[in-house]
Amino acid sequence: MFDHLPDPTKAAECCCQLIQAYLSDPEHVDWSDVQTAVDTALEAFDLPPTFFEEQV
Repeated sequence: MFDHLPDPTKAAECCCQLIQAYLSDPEHVDWSDVQTAVDTALEAFDLPPTFFEEQV
């Protein structure tokens, strides 16, 4: 699907951000924390911020 490997540092950062968002309060995860992790994942794969919108 992707033509190159992700930046391992950014990928690990994304995972840590998601874990932290869910550990804080699994019942009420703050969407802004998840969005931050998504943005980091996009950076890790060198994808544009509009990647998901373009897939529709």
